[in-house]
Amino acid sequence: MKRVVLCLLATTAFSAAPALAQPTDCSALPSSAQRARTCNPQQQCLAQVEGQLKGPALEAARKDCQRLPTSGTCYGPETFNPQAECREQQGKKK
Repeated sequence: MKRVVLCLLATTAFSAAPALAQPTDCSALPSSAQRARTCNPQQQCLAQVEGQLKGPALEAARKDCQRLPTSGTCYGPETFNPQAECREQQGKKK
């Protein structure tokens, strides 16, 4: 069993090494994306539904929001250009 695990680890390490050595193709990244930030997904969900829904639909949406975690990662509203950041980082490495 140990041999199988060691072989799998070695195979993974050797297959990942060429990928790490190659420069990242920045053009494969999107030109626009929403920036990740820490937030309270439950609170954000409630804020979105409370302005849009009323009555039973609002109560159902509130229950759905309660299922979300109270801390985590949200995306937006700030956007950025991943291609430009990638090119900037590659320029710093040279």
